[in-house]
Amino acid sequence: MRLILCILYFLIYSQVCLCQDSKKISQIFFPEVELNISTPAFDKKKGFTKYHEMMSFLDDLKVQYPKEIQIKFIGKSQKGKDIPMVFLGEQSKSKLKVCFMGGLHGNEPASTEGMLLLIHNLLSEDSIKYLNKDIGMAIIPMANIDGYEKQSRYATNGQDLNRDHTKLTNPEMNSIKIAINKFSPDLMVDFHEYKPYRVDFVKFGEYGTTSMFDCMFLYSGNLNVCPLIKETIETKFLPNASKNLDYYDLKYHNYLSSKHKNNKVYFNLGSVSPRSSATSFALSNCISMLMEIRGVGLNRSSFKRRIFTTYLLANSFLNTALKEKEYIKNQLKNCNIFPNDITIKYKKEKSPYKLNMIDVYNHKIIPVDVLLYNGLHCKKEITRKRPNYYIIEKDLNIVASKLNILGLNIDTLKYDELLNVESYEIVSQSKSPKLFQGFHENIVKTKLVKKEIVFEKGTFLVPMNQRRSNLAVETLEPEMLSGFLRFNVIQPNEISKIYRYNLNKEL
Repeated sequence: MRLILCILYFLIYSQVCLCQDSKKISQIFFPEVELNISTPAFDKKKGFTKYHEMMSFLDDLKVQYPKEIQIKFIGKSQKGKDIPMVFLGEQSKSKLKVCFMGGLHGNEPASTEGMLLLIHNLLSEDSIKYLNKDIGMAIIPMANIDGYEKQSRYATNGQDLNRDHTKLTNPEMNSIKIAINKFSPDLMVDFHEYKPYRVDFVKFGEYGTTSMFDCMFLYSGNLNVCPLIKETIETKFLPNASKNLDYYDLKYHNYLSSKHKNNKVYFNLGSVSPRSSATSFALSNCISMLMEIRGVGLNRSSFKRRIFTTYLLANSFLNTALKEKEYIKNQLKNCNIFPNDITIKYKKEKSPYKLNMIDVYNHKIIPVDVLLYNGLHCKKEITRKRPNYYIIEKDLNIVASKLNILGLNIDTLKYDELLNVESYEIVSQSKSPKLFQGFHENIVKTKLVKKEIVFEKGTFLVPMNQRRSNLAVETLEPEMLSGFLRFNVIQPNEISKIYRYNLNKEL
């Protein structure tokens, strides 16, 4: 009976959404904006910018502005298409570095169109050209080319590239990580679109609800991320972005995702997982955000509005970065002073929350009472002492290789050496019942055991006094939800080949 009711709800909801979004809801809440957009999608009546159209667009800009733009290919998609990374202005170490990315999910077209519009206007519009002079800028406009060509969220192999930031099993993500880490941005923003109509929302309102926000801000509350990053986002970037959005009457909120469990709908706020971009780059001691624009499933409905929102946010972030250059540099420098402890397990703050949504039947904004799990306010449950080094036996070269891709410097022992270390001993282990990206996740609980071991010359060393060392914590500690063990990069029997070294001795 419950299944029949769910199906009935879904059918009613889908019908309502399809007829309402393109008409009343868009007209009332998300009217199109008057805007001249020069990207290839607007040279045709339907569809979005294709890969070859994007490359022609960028090549034309290169001809017009040969000194102001560089286009480098950073890798290939699974179908063999070159992934472009666009550099604007003169690149110099003294400049604040900003990196933007669009199209990591192939069915989120406003992110790519917004990046192309930004590139065009930064080169051609006198009112914003100054940004090129004072900021070193890199933009990846279409990260998931194969997915974009067929308007699919996923890469060719069916995997979600924004769940691949630590396991690194896709060539696109590996290339993107290497390129961005080489560029070494101070600010990284990943632009996306979100799905405003979700089956979870049928429980609210007369016949269901939809999200009322033009955009949502996603940033990290992970407790291993330097807290100064979150502070900088909340005190500098978000207030300025909010002012710009308010001026154009665009509605916004911190990012909320929903989950349906035990016949109840729960909402999560913020990011904690390094498997996706916002937390992954924040763990690299970089100001990191992911922007969600209302758009998935809407085709070209309110398309100019969605592109303008993307463009407006990017422009706001650039101006904030320029204005707060010295403050940002100082904050990130202080992030390299690492705490004594690392967080292994945390708990999100849970509380009732009143969320405004659009009733799809009555076309009114209504308050909805929900239960909120706040990822921006987490409490520590299990901590460990931060090691001075992680030590990795040399036959685990896949681990060293992936850490290199994540931007970590890896040393090796120059000769055999006897060391007092901590080893992981598995207390319990299991496999997740559900598949994640084609595999069952490893779930373990460990305890630390002190050992004295002779390590061979060539053993890998991961110094923990480097900028991106928090990524080593999140990938090497066995209990971590996005770690190498969790994601089957290594297996439980191999965790005994990774050690913690805590003595203040340079190896």
